[in-house]
Formats: sequence, C-alpha cells, structure tokens
Amino acid sequence: MEIVCIGIGIVCVVLSVYLAGMKFQVRSIKKQLEWRNEEESKNLVLLELQDKDLMNLTVALNETLKQESDLRVLQEIQEREFKDLITNISHDLRTPLTVIKGYLQLLERCKMDENGQEYLEICFRHTDELERRIRQFFEYSYWVNQEEDISVHAVNITNLVVGTMTDFIPLFEEKGLFMKLEEDIPYKVLGDEELLKRIVQNILKNCLQYASGEVTVSVCGQKSEQNGGCSMIRVCAVNLVLENCSIDADKVFRRFYVGNAERNRSTGLGLSIVKLLVERMQGEVFAGQDGNMFYVGFLLPALK
Repeated sequence: MEIVCIGIGIVCVVLSVYLAGMKFQVRSIKKQLEWRNEEESKNLVLLELQDKDLMNLTVALNETLKQESDLRVLQEIQEREFKDLITNISHDLRTPLTVIKGYLQLLERCKMDENGQEYLEICFRHTDELERRIRQFFEYSYWVNQEEDISVHAVNITNLVVGTMTDFIPLFEEKGLFMKLEEDIPYKVLGDEELLKRIVQNILKNCLQYASGEVTVSVCGQKSEQNGGCSMIRVCAVNLVLENCSIDADKVFRRFYVGNAERNRSTGLGLSIVKLLVERMQGEVFAGQDGNMFYVGFLLPALK
C-alpha cells in the first residue's frame, strides 16, 4: 500500500511539473505573439518545452503566421502601387485637360450660331466637371502619400462650421434644401483650420448630393471610447436621404464608394478625404442610418 501511495505521489509530481511546464510554454507563446503584433515582427514562435503535440501546434501556427505576413506584404505592395496609379493618372490627365480648355476658350472668341454656342457651353460644363474630379483625385493622392505630421493649433470649430455653412447657402437653396445649426455654442478643437474647412465642405457637398429637405448640423462635446475617454468635439450632419438613393453607411468612407443615384456625378472620394484628414489630426469619423435619416460626421480632440 505504501508503495502504491509513493507511486501515485510520484505521478502527481510529474504531472504537476508537466502542467506547470505547459502553462509556462503557453504564456511564452502568448507573449511572443503579443510582441510580434506590437513590433510588427516576422519572427516565428519558438518553444522551450519539447512536446510532440505542442511542436505540431507551433509548426501549424508558424505556417499560418507566415502566410498572414506574406499576405500583409502583398497588400502593402498593391496599396502602394494603387496610390502611385492614382497620382500618375491625376498628373497625366491635368495637362491634356488644360490644353482642351485653352482651345475651348479660343473657340469662344469665334463667331458661331446658337447651336454652336450651345455645344460649346456643354463642352465647358463637362470639362469643368472633369477638372473637378481630377482635382479631387489629386487631393486624395496627395494626402494618402503624405507622411509629414499636420501642425495643429486651437480652432473655433463652431465659427468655422457656421462660416462654411454660410458659403453653401446659395448651393443649398438652388437645390431646394435648407440648413440649420442646432446650437451655436462655441467649441474649440486642436486641428488645422484650412483642413478642417475642407472636411466640413466635403461633408456638406455629400449632403448636397444625397439629401432631401432639411440638413441639420450639430456641434457638441462628448467622451470618446476609442481615445480612452478623452474629451472630444463632435460635428455631425443629419439629413433625409433621397428616395431613389441607396446608401450603405458602413461603406461611405471607402474610396470610390457612391450611392446608386450619384453613380455618374461623384468620384466617391469626398468622404474618403474626410477620413484621411480627420485621422491625421488624431480624430475619428462616423456614419450611420436610422430609417431614412442619414448622419455623417467626425470627432476631434477638444482644446483643454
């Protein structure tokens, strides 16, 4: 009986040591994976404990990590090539477009009948639209390739929003739309004033394309869950969506995404530029839809 107890005791000790070793190895693997993610390293997971099943698991894990790393590299290459493509297209199209506009301006000085004038006006309208789209491509390619930090300072975001809305009143009235600001309370954020103006302009242009009836803009303070509960200023535009337009709120910040009704009138880059600029200023973007009401906006750090 005593021998059996000793045997059981030895087995328990061996199992305890084995389990302790396994727990140590699992913790080691977890630390290696966390370090690998933090440092974006390509190092493989190493084992200190020689166990057949654990070795097989580690081999499979390393193979998966290698495939994931290769895929990430491929995506980075494709993304870089795509950015270069947009930049090159923007540059290549600007020169011939400038030449075309120059010849159209020369034609405008020539005598022509009413039909000729009408055709010329159509050409001018379409070249202006093409120039606008190329400019937006160029702006997107510039910011997506820009690596320098943006210099931020105190900006009264409420005044900036009000001023930008005022500039857009004629365009909104032309389309039978109305704008209102919910509360005119002064808030200050840390950002670049010119870029913030560009952000608000793009959001209002998006409203022009997709809104029906009234557009309500709000500026208020809130806490951000993503930024550790820091104080943020929230700017949001809410509008009723056009009946013939379908918008996927989860995709609006993706480049080239447009609603069905605007397929031929938008590059789909306006809100993508908003996302790029806001995130460069340590902010967040958001969008959503509640029934027929669509909302889009951004959060920026409040000035303490």
